[in-house]
Amino acid sequence: MKNNQLLNNYYDSCNALLEAFCKKHGFDYEDAKKGWVAGCVGEIVCCGDYHFNMDVIVTDLKENAPEGELLKWYDYNTECSFFGINGCNYHSWLKGCPKLSENEIEEIRQYQKIVEDAKKQLDECITKYKEGGF
Repeated sequence: MKNNQLLNNYYDSCNALLEAFCKKHGFDYEDAKKGWVAGCVGEIVCCGDYHFNMDVIVTDLKENAPEGELLKWYDYNTECSFFGINGCNYHSWLKGCPKLSENEIEEIRQYQKIVEDAKKQLDECITKYKEGGF
């Protein structure tokens, strides 16, 4: 089989997996099919407001992940990334890897707010002194 035919088979398979994934999670397949980032089928795809790589799609279908876990995992990793904390891959999430509790995340959120408020106060103080000619 020629390389072009192999690649076309791969792209067709990726889109078939995407269709099953979209159906399972209520995403619009026709929209998602046009949402492969940079037109690179089989890499990263935009489904609604979310971006998934092919590994996540395959893992979700292969593991028959429970409804709701995908977006819990996605949101958890997004928040971890915001705080500079390592998240986990979807397969590990589904297998019950260690993760921060909601109380631990809330504690981090509270400290983040304290830091942001202090930064704002510092910036205001510096601006005040700069305007005073210092």
